[in-house]
Amino acid sequence: MSPQRPPVPWIHALALALVLLLAPGSVRAQWPPDSLTNLQVLPADISIDELAPIMAGFTRALGVRCSHCHVGEESADLGTYDFASDEKELKRKAREMLRMVGEINDRHLAGLPDRNDPPVRVECVTCHHGVRVPRTLQAEALIAYDGGGVDALASRYRELRERYYGRAAYDFGDVPLADVGADLQVRGALADAEAVHALNVESNPGAWFAQWRHSQVALLRAFTELGVDAGVARYRELKARYDARAFQEGSVNQLGYTLLRRERIAEAVAVFRLNVEAHPESWNAHDSLGEGYARAGEKDLAVRSYRRSLELNPGNENAREKLRELGVAG
Repeated sequence: MSPQRPPVPWIHALALALVLLLAPGSVRAQWPPDSLTNLQVLPADISIDELAPIMAGFTRALGVRCSHCHVGEESADLGTYDFASDEKELKRKAREMLRMVGEINDRHLAGLPDRNDPPVRVECVTCHHGVRVPRTLQAEALIAYDGGGVDALASRYRELRERYYGRAAYDFGDVPLADVGADLQVRGALADAEAVHALNVESNPGAWFAQWRHSQVALLRAFTELGVDAGVARYRELKARYDARAFQEGSVNQLGYTLLRRERIAEAVAVFRLNVEAHPESWNAHDSLGEGYARAGEKDLAVRSYRRSLELNPGNENAREKLRELGVAG
């Protein structure tokens, strides 16, 4: 490459296809060609030797072959391709991607102060990571869910995991499915959310974060749909199987307050009692249990819990205030 040529580091952009190729009379006849034509984004004087690794970089960045953007049959001899043709829409899209990346690198990023040396630049792989459509695993899962429910979601996840695990294409750690489960819970699809969190535990069996997120949804569902006894049984079952960090005091307390907000008072009290059972020296656990009893109309039990909280933490002004509201001294 001539040292006078302006640099084109942005050519590893968000698409495979370029802008090419072949000189008139050489289409479907010679590979590599003697000259290039129909170059609209790359430098007009780029050589075949310079172009080939760029094109190969596009294919790797998107996980596709030349026929994705160029007119030709998959795996056919490259001499049979009509590289100069603009017939495919994907090739025209690729030009826009290249221009966009050029703008990002040469105008937007170039104007940032205190850049690294050498500067970080956007390339095809920056977004695509070896897949044609640069969606996150969360997006792929939710598209599958919207198209066919939780079974379709699980099938799509397993398909992608089988094909791409160990590569940069998707994050198969414990966060993406946790995000998807949270999205489904917000939609009100609690059973489907639990199924997704269970899939997360299955796929990441050593991840306490996945166990925690599953236990929260599984217990919420058990308590709200099946009642106190089923909720308590589910709690003990999961607690025996999962990492202790999945049942930290604050997490169980949070579940209890979620039930309180839903006016599931008896269920909330049961959760607060389980938390006191697991953390008998926690002033906060006793304080929460006192609130649950108060909401349930169990004044004597509420007073007992608040007083125990004060014994453990004399500075707990909330307990003192609640006791005054109940008409007793702290």
